[in-house]
Amino acid sequence: MDENLFEKYKKLLEEEGIESNTKLSQEWFFDRIREINREQVDRQSIITNPPIRMATNQFVGRMYLFRYNPIGRQTLPYYDRFPLVILISMQKEGFMGLNLHYLPMDLRQRLFYNLLNRASQSEFRWNTYLKIDYDYLRSKTLLRSHKACIKRYRYDQIYGRMANIPAPEWEIAVHLPLASWRKAGEGRIFKDSREISRKN
Repeated sequence: MDENLFEKYKKLLEEEGIESNTKLSQEWFFDRIREINREQVDRQSIITNPPIRMATNQFVGRMYLFRYNPIGRQTLPYYDRFPLVILISMQKEGFMGLNLHYLPMDLRQRLFYNLLNRASQSEFRWNTYLKIDYDYLRSKTLLRSHKACIKRYRYDQIYGRMANIPAPEWEIAVHLPLASWRKAGEGRIFKDSREISRKN
C-alpha cells in the first residue's frame, strides 16, 4: 500500500511501544480515527506501488483491495468502488467476502479484532490467513455484523489486479479511509449496516 502512510503508522505504534493487533492498538487507532480520516490517500497508487504484492491467485482468509464496478449498479442503492475484502469462499465466477468498508468503525473493529483469534499462526506474517467460512461467521454472536458487509464479487467486474494486503498490515488497512462510495454517503450506509447487524 502507500509506503509512506503505512510506515508512518507503523513508526508511531513502535514509538509508543504498542504491539499491533492487540486491544491496546485497537484503542490507539480508535482514538485517532478522525486524524486518520483526514489523510490524503491516492487509491490508485495504493494498488500499483510497492510494497503491496499483486495477487496472482486468491485464497480464503486473506485480505484484498481492488477496484470494482458492479453489475446492476444502476439499481443498487449504493456501492463501494474500492472494496477492502476478507475472502470467505471461492465461487465459479468470483468469490464471497467481507467488505469491511460497509461497517462504521466501532463495528468494523469489533468484527476484525474478533476474527484475529482465527489466524493461522500466532505471529502475523505474509502468509498468515484467517481460518473462517460462512458457517463460522453465522455461529458467533460477536461476529453478527458480518451480515452487513458480506458481498459477492465477480472477476469480470474487477478493474486491474487485486492487491494482497499482508497480515502485518491488515490493521492499518482496516483503519484507512479507502472506501469510494457511489450513490450514497457513509452516513446512510453506516445507518443501514447498524440496522442489518442488529437483526437476528
